[in-house]
Amino acid sequence: MNKSIANLAGWAGMLLLQCATVPTLLGQILGEGGPLPPASLVIMVWSGLALYMLRAVADNDKLYMTSNGIGLFFNSILMALIIFSPA
Repeated sequence: MNKSIANLAGWAGMLLLQCATVPTLLGQILGEGGPLPPASLVIMVWSGLALYMLRAVADNDKLYMTSNGIGLFFNSILMALIIFSPA
């Protein structure tokens, strides 16, 4: 496979994967969302992304640093919404 096609596929996959949390996040911010995901799920995903980030930084892998950074950002917002939302 051509390396540029493989790189493009990696960036496209990262974009699609990170956009998976956007509907839930936007729905909550705009007050139109359904239930928030459980805190345990968000904590586990955030922890996994943090560990992946350590590896990406050690490998100087820009794709994974970008992806993990975006994922950590979105999951941090979800966690803040879970913690600070009225029950």
